[in-house]
Amino acid sequence: MLALLLALACVPSQAPPNVADAGEDIRLPPQTAFTFGAGDALKIWVWRHDDLTVEVTVAPDGAITYPLVGRVVVSGLTYEQLVDTLQKKVSEYYVDATVQVNVVTVTNQKVLILGEVQQPQVMQVKNDLSILEALVISGGINPDARTSNVLLIRGGLDNPKLYTVNVDALYGRGDMSQMVYLQRGDIVVVPTKTITNVDRFFRHIQAILAPAVGGSAVYRNFLGSGAQGTSSSLSD
Repeated sequence: MLALLLALACVPSQAPPNVADAGEDIRLPPQTAFTFGAGDALKIWVWRHDDLTVEVTVAPDGAITYPLVGRVVVSGLTYEQLVDTLQKKVSEYYVDATVQVNVVTVTNQKVLILGEVQQPQVMQVKNDLSILEALVISGGINPDARTSNVLLIRGGLDNPKLYTVNVDALYGRGDMSQMVYLQRGDIVVVPTKTITNVDRFFRHIQAILAPAVGGSAVYRNFLGSGAQGTSSSLSD
């Protein structure tokens, strides 16, 4: 993994003033709701039915087993969708059922922070985590980094979508239109210079990441349950 980080830190790039010609796909991503995944722990209870109070952990296949209703697929559901799903299933047995869910621990919401930061790492997202907060947790940006076009790769390497975030605008002008909150599987790459051709740079990043990360246990854990904790350095 150290070799991967060194390769990313040395990615060649050229320096135009902007990436206005990069194409319509280069934009900020839409905000999406938190979704559950493997390794997340939940406490579920039903009002006036103590026998249905359980703590469960989402299995690697994305499902839980709940009394009466059996197997329920949880992975990919938002909090509201999960409560609604359980409510409907329990209501088949109890007409007065009121289901409540408490999130005990979240372990599957990991993002990768790479490139020109002090501490490249796999980071655990436990609450709303903005790109600015992630960069601060990573030790801050290196002095020679250019942050007007920080890359955000969303959707994993199987179906990646590329976005750029103008962190300079956030820092310097307080431009909240550039505020992005990270979600599971995001890869943030801080380049050394502003990019002439974002698509070409992205393909170069993807070529580095795919063999070194995509097939590795680190990346599978990064997308799945993974290790506990708030963050872990890739260079450890």
